[in-house]
Amino acid sequence: MAGETTPSQVVPPAGTDSEQRLQASASSPVTGIDTSPQQASAPPDAGSEIRAEQIKKPSEVNQADPDVNVVELPPRSPTFKEQVYGYARLVRGTMLGRPDVKEQGTKVLRGEQGIPMRRDSQSSK
Repeated sequence: MAGETTPSQVVPPAGTDSEQRLQASASSPVTGIDTSPQQASAPPDAGSEIRAEQIKKPSEVNQADPDVNVVELPPRSPTFKEQVYGYARLVRGTMLGRPDVKEQGTKVLRGEQGIPMRRDSQSSK
């Protein structure tokens, strides 16, 4: 391994006090850490997951009960494909003057309705 140097072969540049710093760091006492590391998350089965039987509809829950936490999720945002379909239906309904088509596109964009399946997609090919 020609051309490689080991730490003992490295020579500091002339005029620097790197030799003094090297000696000072070699004689410094080693410090240790006596505290335990912080935990990143809860251990498994520590209540970090919600079981399916714990999820209830708002109509099934007594909202006056102080021991019940009610979390309302925001409506599902439409996927890119649903957005393209929704805007296409919205424009088509506007251009053709068909409010039912326009309303369908609006519902898809709000996430209330998905893209309907094609009639011929149910048959096996």
